[in-house]
Amino acid sequence: MEIIELSKENYKSYENFLLTFDESLVYYSSNYKELLEDYLNVESKYLLAVDNGDIKGVLPLMKKEGKYGIVLNSLPFYGSNGGILSRDKEAINLLVEYYNNLSKDVASSTYITNPLKDNSFDIKCDIVDDRVGQWTYIGYKEDIDSSLMQSFHSKTRNIIRKAIKEGIEVEIDNFQIDFLYETHYENMLSVGAKPKGKRFFELINRYFNEDEYSIYIARKDGKIISALLLFFYNKTVEYFTPAILKDYRHFHSNSLIIYKSMIDAAKRGFKWWNWGGTYRSLDGVYRFKKRFGAIDKRYHFLLRINNLELYNSTKDELIKEYEDFFVIPFDKLSTK
Repeated sequence: MEIIELSKENYKSYENFLLTFDESLVYYSSNYKELLEDYLNVESKYLLAVDNGDIKGVLPLMKKEGKYGIVLNSLPFYGSNGGILSRDKEAINLLVEYYNNLSKDVASSTYITNPLKDNSFDIKCDIVDDRVGQWTYIGYKEDIDSSLMQSFHSKTRNIIRKAIKEGIEVEIDNFQIDFLYETHYENMLSVGAKPKGKRFFELINRYFNEDEYSIYIARKDGKIISALLLFFYNKTVEYFTPAILKDYRHFHSNSLIIYKSMIDAAKRGFKWWNWGGTYRSLDGVYRFKKRFGAIDKRYHFLLRINNLELYNSTKDELIKEYEDFFVIPFDKLSTK
């Protein structure tokens, strides 16, 4: 068995391997890889453990150079989950050994575990940063509408019914990139968070087919008032970017979008709805997802810090030098 790097020549066998795991997420896909390479202008290093040409395990990695040296992530950009996918013990050991050797020669490395997988591998790290992922089961085969509704909190059921009574109309419109971005931008700035760049949204249809993502929109009296970007991969729907006009929040159109898109996804055979990570400090956001039947699945950021000067850096400097990469928890900085 040996380690090789993913290339276009083995994309097909790579994707076929990923689809043998219900736990494989869009973040592992070659589409997402190419989108991030383009958008972030970074190098990737996707490792494959192969035995006589057969893929036995994978580990996606990306790296970025900056003032303090190279930073390695599996994976970068808004906490994209990475980590090893394999059922073969020898392949796992080989990938762990290879990663540990790589991570000792860079300024910082971050290994983000997969919430659906057992990640009890011997990854060398100095810091373990916990996260709470929220997931809703949507794999109903019969009575999908009512089964989903029954899984929701009564308050969520009531606001969905209210949105329907208000005449909110939901549809898919993948041309609404501008509305999605501009509204997302305003939403994020209003809570002091960093919005995704417009170019990211503009690149989506270059790397993803129309059955691999959707922009759901909601209208009130013909006016678009909210939108939601979803990615579809294997068994999981990724709740990627919601956006809503602030003056129309009381119509709860975002909740109706979620309900309608969950029904559509269940009909297509998807099993899980991944809300992504949620900071426990964001009580309102956590509760909103919880009321859609979300359950907690913990995952971890495993960090190895080799360049100790990183502890003396600043949040602004790290964002500038390593934008969209995870370098070190900001609460570990001496200048916080």
